[in-house]
Amino acid sequence: MAVTASAVGQAAPSILLTGDVFLGGPVGDLIENEGPAVPFAGVAHVLRQADVVIGNLECPLATTGRPVAKRFTFCARPAAAPALAAGGFDIVSLANNHSVDYGPGALMATIGVLHQHGVMHVGAGQTSNEARRGILIECGSPPLTIAVLAFSNMLPSSFYATGRRPGTNPARPRLVRETVASARARADAVIVVFHWGDELSPTPTKIQRHLAAAAADSGADLVVGHHPHVLQGMEIRGHTLIAYSLGNFLFPASGRCGQTIILRYSPTHDGGARVQFIPCVIDGFCPRIAGEAERAEILSQLERLSDELNSKLSLGRGTIVLAPRPLSVDRADPAP
Repeated sequence: MAVTASAVGQAAPSILLTGDVFLGGPVGDLIENEGPAVPFAGVAHVLRQADVVIGNLECPLATTGRPVAKRFTFCARPAAAPALAAGGFDIVSLANNHSVDYGPGALMATIGVLHQHGVMHVGAGQTSNEARRGILIECGSPPLTIAVLAFSNMLPSSFYATGRRPGTNPARPRLVRETVASARARADAVIVVFHWGDELSPTPTKIQRHLAAAAADSGADLVVGHHPHVLQGMEIRGHTLIAYSLGNFLFPASGRCGQTIILRYSPTHDGGARVQFIPCVIDGFCPRIAGEAERAEILSQLERLSDELNSKLSLGRGTIVLAPRPLSVDRADPAP
């Protein structure tokens, strides 16, 4: 894992995480017809104030390849990539069940397009070692080192990278534990992104909770999930916040699928963090900041879903504070 980005911001870093981002179909048409700044116009003033913005890109950006044999295959034109930069995104996870929809070549083309537009990727690569590699970023003042990792727990397994085949980073429990522990030794805070769960289910599966526990117990400070396309509850395990699903973000959606949040994570130098939840609503396919009544409804829903996980979180003000991490699980001292 190597340092790949550096930014200087406020005393505590401001790291934003969003739900699923899809740049194809009507979204791609909107970008082509009205410009790359339009899709995120309703949230850009929030995203662009952050030190780092992380999302999940639910499609390859390529003009090559053929759709694989599966029920849903997504793809977007490379010309849509500037929308990510215009919206303020710095990192996207490619560890999902759509990044290889048009084959390994399209995945690698996507990585190239993202690089051209200054957007980093995590969770996929030319080989399993590359797919496993995380990102280390420095932000805040004085700077903190933040590790970002991404794993996919979704079929088809043929999408997983091997020593000779491009693909995504598989969420195998042993691999999760080893990778997170390695990142813990190098970073002040560790963020782990998972693609997992059942579509349209507000309840995390046993597998989700098992993988989240593996990450938390190995040193993750924040665990965030995608794929269900709806919000799921949250829980605190030790000193780790687990947000099982942020839902959609830039995605054709309505009803429950149109409710989402931006999660603002601000780690502190003592290993604690302040976490703010910014409710948003998707109109058609573009996100906007929720109005007062919408905000109250979304936060109330998150509280209820979290209660069902035996996690009593008070979200009336949209903010929680995580306690400092014990020194025993802080990052290792530098080797002499």
